[in-house]
Amino acid sequence: MCDIEGNLFLFSLVAFFTVLTVFRFMCDVVDEYIAEALVYLSKVMKLSEALAGVTLLALANGAGDLLTAIVASDSSEGVSYNIGALLGAGLFVITVVLYFTINSTKELIIIDKSTVYRDVLFYIAGILLIVVCGI
Repeated sequence: MCDIEGNLFLFSLVAFFTVLTVFRFMCDVVDEYIAEALVYLSKVMKLSEALAGVTLLALANGAGDLLTAIVASDSSEGVSYNIGALLGAGLFVITVVLYFTINSTKELIIIDKSTVYRDVLFYIAGILLIVVCGI
């Protein structure tokens, strides 16, 4: 039996190496299977590298969220879980990923206001649709 008896240092050490190992294996799986599948699909569909990156990679990234949402829909609290999970993932991308993307560039980024308004409008419409259909 594994017992660390409240030793926070030992727990932190084991947790750190466990997470590190899991991420290492996940990187191997993505590199071996998902990346090759995306390259194959982009060649079959004759997509440019940029278009394949924003479509197929986004599809592969969201597949886990979609499957979790479908499975969670069977439970009585599944709707609440789905709303929280999907909105949380969306807000993470909007805030954290967008921040690091903008912060890492050395060039001035100029965005058309209508593009931002369109994206915000569709995001709000999507949230309202989820809430109305889910509750």
